[in-house]
Amino acid sequence: MKKISTYLIDDHHVLRQAVVEMLEAEEDIVVVGQSGDARTGIGEIERLRPNVAVLDLKMPGMGGLAAIGEIVKSAPRTGIIIFTMYDNPAYVWETTNAGASGYVLKSASKEDLLRAVRAVHAGAGYLQAEVTKPLLRRLAQDARSAGQKATLTSRELQVLECLAEGQSNKVIAYTLSITEDTVKAHLKSLYDKLDASDRAHAVAIALRQQLIE
Repeated sequence: MKKISTYLIDDHHVLRQAVVEMLEAEEDIVVVGQSGDARTGIGEIERLRPNVAVLDLKMPGMGGLAAIGEIVKSAPRTGIIIFTMYDNPAYVWETTNAGASGYVLKSASKEDLLRAVRAVHAGAGYLQAEVTKPLLRRLAQDARSAGQKATLTSRELQVLECLAEGQSNKVIAYTLSITEDTVKAHLKSLYDKLDASDRAHAVAIALRQQLIE
């Protein structure tokens, strides 16, 4: 039996080792490599071409979202699973749009992650049950306002582009030569106009409405 070759990228060493041991204990799965940072992992995935890559979402330097695009380009046959503590529906939407086939929370059971690895290897997608319901609720909310494209000021668009780059309020203020209080005021206006609940949701809506690229 040919085993499912798997590669793991996560900056938390103890957790990464535990997941590696868990996967290696399965007769049909083999871990061909692991890394604590996305850039190193991407290079090894391009070389090893594993069946499945399991990525953390938030890591120092390059995060999981940016890594997805790189893996899709360099190893298009490698299925991607996001393994994270964040259950925000906007992250689920963004990562699946970027090319991930699975999304599993770190609080999930062992069986959830194993089902995800096997499903993605088989060419299917896998969303853990705990993230599916809030995602559907968010999609329904977005659908209700889909016909109302937000009208943003030029400054609000600048702030939104900074958000998309992952900048903090302090960095946005420095970049745009405004105060942090002004940044917060623009964010409040953005959330109201986009009907967004947080920064990630605002970016996801703006991408879907093609307000930013």
